[in-house]
Amino acid sequence: MIVRPRTDDDLDACVRMATIIRDLDGYPTRRPIDLRAIDLRGFLTSPDALGAWVSEHDGQVVGHVALHRHSTPEVLALATESLSRPVDGLGVVARLMVSPDVQRENIGRSLLNMASSNATSRNPWPILDVVTTFDAAAKLYESCGWVRAGRVTFRFHDGGSVEEFVYLGPQSATT
Repeated sequence: MIVRPRTDDDLDACVRMATIIRDLDGYPTRRPIDLRAIDLRGFLTSPDALGAWVSEHDGQVVGHVALHRHSTPEVLALATESLSRPVDGLGVVARLMVSPDVQRENIGRSLLNMASSNATSRNPWPILDVVTTFDAAAKLYESCGWVRAGRVTFRFHDGGSVEEFVYLGPQSATT
């Protein structure tokens, strides 16, 4: 298994993987309720990304992660307060997903460490947010030394909402 920078040639494989994960786990959690309406290519290629990486096993893309400049205002407010750092001092680990066929093989951990290390090398403190019902993801973050800073509510434009935990990355991204 290798972790490498994502290329445009990886996007079709990433969208296929994201489609499977969306249908199985409901990630990404977005409105409208019909998750099939989400533009997964756009979700993966956010314009504020500082970088994106894939995990490859036997020539197949089996994982993805990105590092962004921003998250929701609620997430950023809690993180800046918790760390006493300005927003531009944060790097948001995002779009972490692993193919269900290879989960629990340390691929998520490797991708998380790659994004965290990249954030740390740029000087931003790594943070992330996760929907409170995604227990396996929360366990991964905590086992990697991430600290739960608190809980926020994100409200969608249509009146719906989602509860999220905000995590602060460890001081050393090699944990």
